Amino acid sequence: MLRNEIEKNSGLTRKAIEYYEEKGLIQPLKNANGYREYSEEDLKILQKVSTFRRLGLSISEISELIEHGDGSLSSVLRKKQREGQVQKKKLELLEKLALQGDLEDILTELSVLEREESIYRRLEIVFPGYFGQMFFAAYQPFLNEPLTEEGEQAFQEYITFLDHMPELNLTKEEQECIEKLAQGITNQDMYAFTAQKIKAIDNVDRWQEENKEVIAQYKAYKASEEYQNSLLKKIQDKLKNYMLESGYYAVAIPLLRKFSRSYDQYYQKMLEADERLRENK
Repeated sequence: MLRNEIEKNSGLTRKAIEYYEEKGLIQPLKNANGYREYSEEDLKILQKVSTFRRLGLSISEISELIEHGDGSLSSVLRKKQREGQVQKKKLELLEKLALQGDLEDILTELSVLEREESIYRRLEIVFPGYFGQMFFAAYQPFLNEPLTEEGEQAFQEYITFLDHMPELNLTKEEQECIEKLAQGITNQDMYAFTAQKIKAIDNVDRWQEENKEVIAQYKAYKASEEYQNSLLKKIQDKLKNYMLESGYYAVAIPLLRKFSRSYDQYYQKMLEADERLRENK
């Protein structure tokens, strides 16, 4: 069916359909005239997306449901329930603090409550600002579950390692650039980007074939004078050398794999994909 038909049958606006397509939730075919052809499966997905959005789910959560099927709905539900419970308890503690003013008791209860929060949230509190964004923001899609008891020690070792890393000499302009970039990237963007990476490593050959033009454009940009002289290139080079010299890849990444099972699974797939890419060269 064409665009006007999918709009009518799904009840969604043109802009909404374009947005969900941009996020990779549907992938309509393009005919010879350049018009998009939507399938019945696309319609079913859009109807689900519309329903989930009205129920308050984020795009990242919807992406997970579309990718893994309705069987993962119970997992999303449990996550929502846990988040709601944590938020309710925080409000209760805030009210208690306002009425009684006993900070010591509040801190004790808050420490217990924080164990139920996501790994990313706990890291974000410990390392605010550009430093944290450099080291773990990219892993956010793998850090949204609570920390398990088995992963607690590795998590604490990860924090200690980051906290004792030598100073990274960034200019104020470079720090502001990192924070600005981080603020411009939403959780949905991060999840969509990670989903594309997972899709690529699941089938490297197909991904390369489907994205030949994009890959060529990316290589051309990386080789361009514009990129080579950019502030972003300077930051990336400085950060890469810093992480190599500080032992981040050798120490922190193995710890991350220990306290995030989903990242460990992704990392193993990434190693397999890298091997495949080397074979194809």
